Amino acid sequence: MNLSQLNNELKNSVVLKILSYFSIFLFTLSAYFRTKTLKPWNDEIVSLVSNLNFYYNNFNFIGPFETRYFISYSPKLTAGPISSVGGIIGWLFSEDIYVLRFSNLIYLILLSLGLSVFVFKALKLEVNLNLLVLTALILFSLTNTSWWYSVLYLLPETICAVIFVNSILLFGTNRKLSLFLMSLSVFFGDFLTVLMFAGFYLATIYCEKSFVNIARDVPFALIPLVLWIYLVLTFSEYNLGQYFIEYYEHYFKHPSGGEVNFSLSSIINNFVSSEVSEWGIADFLRVMVAPILFIYVIYRTKEFPLMEKFGKLQITLPILSIYLWFWLLSPAKSIIYSGLFTTFVLIFNSYFLLFAKFSNKITYFISLIIFSFFLSSTYLIALYLFLLISIVFYKRSKIKKNIILLFLVSLMVLNQLNVLNETIELDTFEANLKSCKESLENANCLNDYYGR
Repeated sequence: MNLSQLNNELKNSVVLKILSYFSIFLFTLSAYFRTKTLKPWNDEIVSLVSNLNFYYNNFNFIGPFETRYFISYSPKLTAGPISSVGGIIGWLFSEDIYVLRFSNLIYLILLSLGLSVFVFKALKLEVNLNLLVLTALILFSLTNTSWWYSVLYLLPETICAVIFVNSILLFGTNRKLSLFLMSLSVFFGDFLTVLMFAGFYLATIYCEKSFVNIARDVPFALIPLVLWIYLVLTFSEYNLGQYFIEYYEHYFKHPSGGEVNFSLSSIINNFVSSEVSEWGIADFLRVMVAPILFIYVIYRTKEFPLMEKFGKLQITLPILSIYLWFWLLSPAKSIIYSGLFTTFVLIFNSYFLLFAKFSNKITYFISLIIFSFFLSSTYLIALYLFLLISIVFYKRSKIKKNIILLFLVSLMVLNQLNVLNETIELDTFEANLKSCKESLENANCLNDYYGR
């Protein structure tokens, strides 16, 4: 099936259009209620204060007063300026923490939608129902990973994943912009994204084998780094040597980072002493199994028109680089960091379902089954798998893509209704930011946030 055939198939699917709009509404509504159920948390107030200072205090990227984060441009401030743009804009109108959290989600949605529209135009894809269904699938991807609500806490993992996926898709037609955005997500977002950037560019070097391209790429990849170093040297007390030493100490000797030790005993010790023991089966499937299944889908897919100007290795190596770091090297294995690659997998898988031509039903089935790992109820998973098997394996005629998408979006609607019901039943928590509104350099800002 080519893109024009798919476009014709989707054009007249009124039910699919209605369900897609309804699912988008439910994703947004359940996220709004989720903002009220989050406990005050150190990472949130640190991200909020440091980014408020960055945007409203002459680029002085500094954390809460009288804490270890009260150092301009300290490497301990791991949530960069792009992580909380929505919350920062919301601050102009309200100091209500619920408003700030929800504003950051709206920012993420608009960022994702804007980048998707740009990808559609750059790759000359017909918008019609494609963009609507893709938006529904992507919103499921953004709001159903194990720690998706990190974006409500003003943290960067999901935002960086969105930027990175779209940067790869833009690489063939807007190479300079693509590299700039990837680098931006590293130095102004989450430094862990550097693992995905390194994986992508190593794959690019292997596929192209061109020193000329490398020389042309370097300036655009370095722009965010140079800008960040300029800000550090201008607005902090670090010199270049001190900053890099502290940066190294924080990222390469921090409990969540881990040392480069591939010995079997080290890997086992990291696993046993990590947070993995606290996970449920769904977390294992999402974080350990889903990326491997998606890599299988990539290499078994017969044709993916969006990938004509870059290779399969340029999708798989970014996943593998951070996946292997997480499972082999990271002592903490904090599930927060898994959001980078699980969100990446879900968004790219959404593009595959819409635009790829699968070689056989097994590959198609595996691509669809990845979504089941992220459903909110075992009953929904059982229903999903039963219907999926019935549609894929017991239908003799060729499966129309609109039937599959209708099935998938319908289950997502049911899933989000369940999420909404579960969220409404959770306890709610308050956080007072009035003292922060008066002054960010005030010990009461932190105390009032925690209700001390």
